[in-house]
Amino acid sequence: MPDFYLAQKLKKLCETPCTLLWLEGSKHERVLSVRLQERRLVLQLSDQTSRVVAFERYSVTAVGLQFWSQGRPGVLFRWEQVPRESWDAKGNTALKMVPGPSSDEPPPAAA
Repeated sequence: MPDFYLAQKLKKLCETPCTLLWLEGSKHERVLSVRLQERRLVLQLSDQTSRVVAFERYSVTAVGLQFWSQGRPGVLFRWEQVPRESWDAKGNTALKMVPGPSSDEPPPAAA
Protein backbone atom coordinates (compact mmCIF):
# COMPACT_ATOMS: atom_id res chain seq x y z
CA MET A 1 0.00 0.00 0.00
CA PRO A 2 1.42 3.42 -0.93
CA ASP A 3 2.45 5.85 1.76
CA PHE A 4 -0.72 7.86 2.58
CA TYR A 5 1.21 11.01 3.51
CA LEU A 6 3.16 10.90 0.24
CA ALA A 7 -0.03 10.33 -1.76
CA GLN A 8 -1.59 13.39 -0.11
CA LYS A 9 1.45 15.53 -0.87
CA LEU A 10 1.52 14.37 -4.50
CA LYS A 11 -2.18 15.14 -4.92
CA LYS A 12 -1.73 18.62 -3.43
CA LEU A 13 1.27 19.24 -5.70
CA CYS A 14 -0.68 18.14 -8.78
CA GLU A 15 -3.57 20.46 -7.90
CA THR A 16 -1.42 23.59 -7.91
CA PRO A 17 -1.78 25.92 -10.91
CA CYS A 18 1.98 25.77 -11.48
CA THR A 19 3.96 23.82 -14.06
CA LEU A 20 5.45 20.65 -12.58
CA LEU A 21 8.97 19.61 -13.60
CA TRP A 22 11.06 16.50 -12.94
CA LEU A 23 14.64 17.57 -12.19
CA GLU A 24 17.47 15.07 -12.16
CA GLY A 25 21.05 16.29 -12.32
CA SER A 26 21.18 18.99 -14.99
CA LYS A 27 18.15 17.61 -16.89
CA HIS A 28 14.57 18.75 -16.51
CA GLU A 29 11.34 17.53 -18.07
CA ARG A 30 7.76 18.81 -17.82
CA VAL A 31 5.38 16.39 -16.09
CA LEU A 32 1.84 15.78 -17.39
CA SER A 33 0.71 13.16 -14.88
CA VAL A 34 1.93 11.33 -11.80
CA ARG A 35 0.99 7.89 -10.45
CA LEU A 36 2.26 6.39 -7.21
CA GLN A 37 2.72 2.60 -7.12
CA GLU A 38 4.21 1.34 -3.88
CA ARG A 39 7.78 2.80 -3.85
CA ARG A 40 7.69 3.93 -7.51
CA LEU A 41 6.59 7.07 -9.27
CA VAL A 42 5.29 6.74 -12.81
CA LEU A 43 5.69 10.08 -14.58
CA GLN A 44 4.07 10.86 -17.92
CA LEU A 45 6.33 13.45 -19.53
CA SER A 46 5.53 16.07 -22.13
CA ASP A 47 7.67 14.37 -24.79
CA GLN A 48 5.11 11.51 -24.76
CA THR A 49 7.33 9.18 -22.73
CA SER A 50 6.80 7.60 -19.33
CA ARG A 51 9.43 7.49 -16.65
CA VAL A 52 9.39 5.03 -13.75
CA VAL A 53 11.34 6.21 -10.73
CA ALA A 54 11.91 3.63 -7.99
CA PHE A 55 12.87 5.35 -4.75
CA GLU A 56 14.09 4.33 -1.32
CA ARG A 57 13.13 7.53 0.51
CA TYR A 58 11.60 10.93 -0.08
CA SER A 59 11.48 14.35 1.51
CA VAL A 60 8.95 17.17 1.34
CA THR A 61 10.57 20.47 0.31
CA ALA A 62 9.29 24.03 -0.01
CA VAL A 63 9.04 23.63 -3.81
CA GLY A 64 7.94 20.01 -4.17
CA LEU A 65 9.16 16.53 -3.32
CA GLN A 66 12.66 15.07 -3.45
CA PHE A 67 13.22 11.36 -4.06
CA TRP A 68 16.40 9.28 -3.68
CA SER A 69 17.15 6.24 -5.76
CA GLN A 70 20.47 4.46 -5.23
CA GLY A 71 21.82 7.59 -3.54
CA ARG A 72 20.90 9.84 -6.49
CA PRO A 73 18.30 12.57 -5.94
CA GLY A 74 15.48 13.61 -8.23
CA VAL A 75 13.00 16.42 -7.56
CA LEU A 76 9.37 16.85 -8.50
CA PHE A 77 9.49 20.65 -8.67
CA ARG A 78 6.62 23.16 -8.61
CA TRP A 79 7.73 25.85 -11.09
CA GLU A 80 5.74 28.84 -9.90
CA GLN A 81 7.12 31.27 -12.50
CA VAL A 82 5.24 29.44 -15.29
CA PRO A 83 1.54 28.79 -14.70
CA ARG A 84 0.25 25.52 -16.07
CA GLU A 85 -2.35 27.44 -18.10
CA SER A 86 0.41 28.84 -20.32
CA TRP A 87 1.21 25.25 -21.39
CA ASP A 88 -2.45 24.23 -21.57
CA ALA A 89 -3.30 27.16 -23.86
CA LYS A 90 -0.98 25.58 -26.41
CA GLY A 91 -3.19 22.48 -26.48
CA ASN A 92 -1.19 20.37 -24.02
CA THR A 93 -2.81 17.99 -21.55
CA ALA A 94 -3.46 19.32 -18.05
CA LEU A 95 -1.51 17.86 -15.16
CA LYS A 96 -3.36 15.14 -13.31
CA MET A 97 -2.71 12.87 -10.40
CA VAL A 98 -2.61 9.38 -11.92
CA PRO A 99 0.85 9.06 -12.03
CA GLY A 100 6.33 17.08 -22.30
CA PRO A 101 8.88 18.89 -24.62
CA SER A 102 12.27 18.01 -23.15
CA SER A 103 14.74 20.79 -23.44
CA ASP A 104 18.47 21.06 -23.04
CA GLU A 105 18.02 24.44 -21.36
CA PRO A 106 17.46 24.58 -17.60
CA PRO A 107 14.51 26.62 -16.31
CA PRO A 108 15.31 30.34 -15.92
CA ALA A 109 16.65 31.42 -12.56
CA ALA A 110 14.12 32.81 -10.10
CA ALA A 111 14.04 36.60 -10.03
